[in-house]
Amino acid sequence: MLGRTHTHTRSFTIFIAAVALLAALSNAACKSDSVVSNSGAQNSQANPSGSPAAGSANSQAGAAPAGEMTASTTPMTPAASPGGGNNEGRGTIGNIPVTVTKAKPPLTPEPDPFPPRPTPTVVIKDGKIVQQWQAPADVANLVNPVKSNPDAAKIGGALYMQKCVDCHGKRGQGNGWMSANLKRDGRPLPPTNLASQMAQANTDGELFWKITNGRSPMPAHRVRFDDEQRWYIVTFLRTLKK
Repeated sequence: MLGRTHTHTRSFTIFIAAVALLAALSNAACKSDSVVSNSGAQNSQANPSGSPAAGSANSQAGAAPAGEMTASTTPMTPAASPGGGNNEGRGTIGNIPVTVTKAKPPLTPEPDPFPPRPTPTVVIKDGKIVQQWQAPADVANLVNPVKSNPDAAKIGGALYMQKCVDCHGKRGQGNGWMSANLKRDGRPLPPTNLASQMAQANTDGELFWKITNGRSPMPAHRVRFDDEQRWYIVTFLRTLKK
C-alpha cells in the first residue's frame, strides 16, 4: 500500500511541474508578441517615411522620366541653326532635342498625260467662225463684269484648276487625265481644245453661257461656281490663246 501511494504522489508532482512549465512558456510568448507590436508602432511613429505623405512622395519619385511627362505639354523651344540659311534647325520638346525641318514648297505639277487634242477645222460663214456648239444669240453681247480686275485671270485660273483641269488639261488643250474616258451616247468624245481658234472665237458671253449650262459630258457649272466665279474662269480662258 505504501509503495502505491508513493508512486501516485510522484506522478502527480511531475504532472503539476509540467503544467507549471507550459504556463511559464505561454506567458513568455505573449510578452514577446507584445514587445514586437509596441516596437513596430514606435518605429512607425518615429519614421515619417512610413506615412501616407511619404508614400505619395515615393510614388512620385518612381513616376515616368521628366522627358516623357513634359513632351506633350511643354512647347517646342527652337534654337538657332548653325548654318543660318539651311532648311534644318535644332529645337527641344521638353528636354528632348529634335531636328526642325522647314516646310518644302509643293512639287511642280506633272505635265498633262496626253498630247494636245487636234484643233477643230475652222469653217467661216458670214464672216464668223461656225461653232460646233452654238450658244443662243441673246448671250453674245453679255459684258464680262470682272474683266477690268487685274487679278481676274489669276482668280479664274485657280478656279479652273479645281474643276476644269481634269478634262481640259492645264493649258486647256483637251488633254487632262480624264479626257480619254469621256463619252457621249456611248462614243468617245474628247474635250474641246480651249486654246483653239474655234473656241477662242466665242464671245465672253458665249463662253459664260457654255460654262454655266454645260453639255454632256461636261456638267453645268452653275451648280459649282457662282456667276462671278464663272466670269473669272472666262477671263482665264482668254490667256490660253495660241
